[in-house]
Amino acid sequence: MSRTFTSTLSLSLLLASTGLAAPLQTSSPIIGGGRMLNLAQRGYKATPPVTGDDYVFDPAYAQSEIQRVLAKYKDASAIIHNANIPSHLADLLRDSPLLSSVSPTLGDLLSGGSAQDSRQATMPLIDNISGNLDVLYYGPIGMGSQNQRMTVDIDTGSGDLWVPVNCPDCPHPGYNADGSTTYKETGEDFSVQYGTGQVSGVLAQDRVSVGTLVVDNQYFGAVDQESDDFNDEPNDGLIGMAFSSVATSGQPTFFENLIKLNK
Repeated sequence: MSRTFTSTLSLSLLLASTGLAAPLQTSSPIIGGGRMLNLAQRGYKATPPVTGDDYVFDPAYAQSEIQRVLAKYKDASAIIHNANIPSHLADLLRDSPLLSSVSPTLGDLLSGGSAQDSRQATMPLIDNISGNLDVLYYGPIGMGSQNQRMTVDIDTGSGDLWVPVNCPDCPHPGYNADGSTTYKETGEDFSVQYGTGQVSGVLAQDRVSVGTLVVDNQYFGAVDQESDDFNDEPNDGLIGMAFSSVATSGQPTFFENLIKLNK
């Protein structure tokens, strides 16, 4: 499978609008078989919706989810102000009840144009579990002056980019930061706690690309510790497509930087 990203909005806003950063962790038998499949979404850690032996719904869960969605989109209007995207996508976003409820002025800020008005990049995505489960899709990005190929989980529920760097205990070899003349560390700690899994390291900057779309000095987590939750995953790292309002780094995302650069 491959996806063509027409401007950054097609990738960051459209897909982010379908993932509400809500953690999901269930384990259920497959009908007709005995295999157990653990489904988990990389949303941020939250309390379960039911508590106690009587399975009474906890309203605090719903309230927390509402606040999370509001936080996720609170800067949307400012970030995509006058962003130029194809007309059919602009119409789709204007009709989204979710976006209109959390950002009423968002539709007025979208300027529809033709697909030729925006730069495009194609990222081939791999479905980790073929079928219609949609558990994990991952694809390649380029990093550093050497344009090293790294694979990342395309995550709609979070806003950070991270890859392993100098992490001998991580399940994948990781990014060769020493081979990049543009790599630099900020001296700040980096840590993300997901619904399933946790990573930590330092905040760094380097050149990051998806196809021909390039951002220099992009902030990302240079991770030197991953929890065991990532051991069986095929991707090297993760790229979040939500807005930076939910990024633990507090820095603009790769896709937001593309918008700022009019790419």
